[in-house]
Amino acid sequence: MSSGSSLPRVGKVVLVDVGIPYAVYLVLSRLGVSPVLALVVAGGVSLVRVAIGYAADRTVSALSVLVLVRFGLGVLLGVLSGDARVVLVKDSLVTASVGLAALVSLFLARPLTYYIRRDFSGDRIAWKDSWTHSAQFRRMNRVTTAVWTAGLLAESAARIAVAFWTPLDIATLVCPALGAGSILALIAWTQWYGHAARPAVDAELAIVRS
Repeated sequence: MSSGSSLPRVGKVVLVDVGIPYAVYLVLSRLGVSPVLALVVAGGVSLVRVAIGYAADRTVSALSVLVLVRFGLGVLLGVLSGDARVVLVKDSLVTASVGLAALVSLFLARPLTYYIRRDFSGDRIAWKDSWTHSAQFRRMNRVTTAVWTAGLLAESAARIAVAFWTPLDIATLVCPALGAGSILALIAWTQWYGHAARPAVDAELAIVRS
C-alpha cells in the first residue's frame, strides 16, 4: 500500500486514538478541573476507545493501548507528587517508559512499531505476510522502532533537564514545545522512511511471489 493512500487512515487513527483523549484532557484542564481528575477522565475515554475497538472486530489498537497506559501512568505520578516540576515532567517520564518498551521490543519477535504501523495499514493479513516474506520489511520495522526509541528517550532526557535546570516559567513553555516538536519530527521521519524503503520491500515480495 502506498504511503499516500495510507495518509487518510493514519490521520483517522491518530485523531481517534490520540486526538480525542488529549482534547478531553486539555478542555477539562482549561475549565479548571484538577490535573489528576482530567487525566482520569481522559484515560476513561481511552479505555472506552479500546473497548469499542475490541467489541467491533475483536482487535485492539496498539496506539490506543499506549495512550491508555500513558494516561494511567500520568494519574499515578500526579497522585504521588505535588511538586510542580515533577508534574511538569510527568509526560517525559511516561515517554521514557514507552521508549524503554520500544527498546525491549527490539529483542522480541516483532518490534513495537510493527504493531502500530500495522493498525495504520488497514490490512493486518497483508502486513503479516510482508513480515513473513520480506527481510527488507522486517529491517524497516526494526529501524523505525530503533529511531523512535532513541527519539523518545532523548526527548524525555531533554525535557527533564529543562524542567529541573531552568526557571519554572521558562520550563513551562519549553517542555510542551519539546514534546510536541519531537513527536511531529518522528512522525514525519517515519512517513519519509517508509516511503523510501517501500520499493525495496515491494521488489523483494514480488520475487517471493513469482
